[in-house]
Amino acid sequence: MKSKNEQLADMQQRREKILEMIREDGTVTVKMLTGAFGLTEATIRTDLRVLQKEGFVQRYHGGATLMTGKQNTGALMLERQTHLDEKGAIGRLAAQHIENGDTVIFDSGTTTTAIAQHLGHINRLSVVTTAVNIALMLGGEPGINILLTGGTFKFPTLSTSGEKAASFFENVLAEKLFLATACISPRLGLSFPSETDIKVKSAMIRSASTVYVVADSSKIDKVSMFALPCDWSNIQYLITDSGITPQSVEAFEALGVSVLIAS
Repeated sequence: MKSKNEQLADMQQRREKILEMIREDGTVTVKMLTGAFGLTEATIRTDLRVLQKEGFVQRYHGGATLMTGKQNTGALMLERQTHLDEKGAIGRLAAQHIENGDTVIFDSGTTTTAIAQHLGHINRLSVVTTAVNIALMLGGEPGINILLTGGTFKFPTLSTSGEKAASFFENVLAEKLFLATACISPRLGLSFPSETDIKVKSAMIRSASTVYVVADSSKIDKVSMFALPCDWSNIQYLITDSGITPQSVEAFEALGVSVLIAS
């Protein structure tokens, strides 16, 4: 039987995971959380009450939503504004791998948005994306053709998701995919706090000839709740920052993934 301190630690860890899920999807239901954690509705409702008291979420009947959702969506602001210097460097390096005439898939997120901000050298490009903010950013650029997927809108990532978004990629053929991830580990692969985008990301990978995972070093050697069912042979590059350890570089390259480090 676990000690009281261990039980408190488990409870805190669970609430952090719940908050990560809400930051990813914008909203969760009690039913969804009871299934994910295998706990009673009473326990989950208590967790949501605590998160509301701490100012992170707003509860509604049957679930909770992110407190910052309305204002961030109105300002077209992504939820995860962290490690921006590193993401900017990754964006500059990743953009150098895009050439005129490419068909490119952009995943949603702050790191892929940083890539879209560094395409000044491109005057002819086709972009397929789930990211509404990237579509708006590039849509007015001459020579850039935008295809925005359908699906359910997720306001923390300003993106579309779900079955319709995944099915959009069935007939898409792209030279390059720039894929975001919550966590990446040589041993455990890519993982995410929510499973809502797993099918979309898998469909993106199937549609692209070359896959670049873009992730700042804070995400490396970490693991989240839901794994992406993907073989390392499907991923050709990892673009990250100088915070990655030599041991991690060696481990990824042993798997056949070329590691590109942005200075």
